[in-house]
Amino acid sequence: MKILIAPPDNAAFARYFPVSLIERLKALGEVERNPFDRSFTADELCERISDADILITHWGTPKIDENILKNAKQLRLVAHAAGSVANIASEALYRREIPVISANPVMARYVAESVLGYMIAATHRFAQTDAIVRSGGWDKLEDLQSSLFGARIGLVGLGSVGRNLLDLLSPFHCAVSVFDPYLPQNALDRWDLARRCDFETAMRQPIVSVHASKTPETYHMIDREALALLPPGAVLINSARGSIIDTETLVAVLKEKKIYAVLDVYEKEGAGNVPAELLAFTENTLLQPHTAAVAAGSKMTEAIIDDIGRFVRGEPLRLRVSRSQFQLMTQE
Repeated sequence: MKILIAPPDNAAFARYFPVSLIERLKALGEVERNPFDRSFTADELCERISDADILITHWGTPKIDENILKNAKQLRLVAHAAGSVANIASEALYRREIPVISANPVMARYVAESVLGYMIAATHRFAQTDAIVRSGGWDKLEDLQSSLFGARIGLVGLGSVGRNLLDLLSPFHCAVSVFDPYLPQNALDRWDLARRCDFETAMRQPIVSVHASKTPETYHMIDREALALLPPGAVLINSARGSIIDTETLVAVLKEKKIYAVLDVYEKEGAGNVPAELLAFTENTLLQPHTAAVAAGSKMTEAIIDDIGRFVRGEPLRLRVSRSQFQLMTQE
C-alpha cells in the first residue's frame, strides 16, 4: 500500500502532520512525502501519483482531474486533510468511483466554536470595551451590549458548520431562523430552536451568521438590499467566504454605525489586502485573519488517518464525501 502525502515540506507541515501521525501512516503502508517546500505542480503530482494507492491532499494540492487520473493507475482513495474538496476532487474522479474523504466535519466543529465566540464577543462588545480600558476609560457601553440568551438569530446557509453551531446554541435557548434552499425537508427536526425561513427573514434577525458555500449563485448575495434588511444594532458575522458579502456596500453601511460586523474572511485576504476603509471601523467591527478553523490543526489529519485505517481494513468510511456534497462545496 503506497501512500503519497501531497502537502509541501514547509513550516506548516509539522503543525498538520506531526511525527506521531506520520508514524501511524507508516504502519498502514509505504509513505512518500512531497520533498519540496511548495505544493506540487499538476505535472509533478501526475508523475508522483503513478504508483500511489492513497493520496493525501491539503490546501494547495492541484485538482485531481482527468489528466492526473490518466497516470493514477493504482489510485484507490483520495484523503483531504482539510475542509472543502471543491478544488481538489473532480467529476472525473467520481466517474472513476474512487472514494473521496474529507476532514470537513472535524473542521466544522472548530469553526462553529469560533462563531459562537464571535457572537458572544460581538453582543458584549468585548473588543471595544477592551480598547476603552486600555485607553484609561471605564465606559461599559451599556446601551450597546446584549446577550446571546434568548437571542433571535438568522443563519444564511447551514452546512456542517451551521449544524454544529445549532448544537452549541441549544443551551442559550435562542430562536434560529435558517435559510438554505438545499436543505432536505426534515433537516431541522432534531433542533427545537431552529426553523426554516426565506432569505429575507433570516436577514431581519438581530444576529445574522453567514454559512453559505462560495458558488456563482452566492457571490455578493448579501448586497445593498440584503444589508438594508438588518435591524438597527444588528450583528453580522461572516466566517464562510468574503465574496458572499459585497464589501463596498458593507463599508457604506458600517459608516452609518447602525450595525456591527464580525469578519473572519474577506474578498481579498492576506496582510495589506483588507480595505483601509474597513480597518478604520474600530467601534463597530471585530476583524480576524481567517482564523476560525486554525485550532482544528492536526485533528483534521488524525481523523483522516482514522478513516484511511478503516479503508485499509475494509470497514465503512465515516468521512466520505458524496458526489452531491462535492458539487455544493465551497470553491476555494
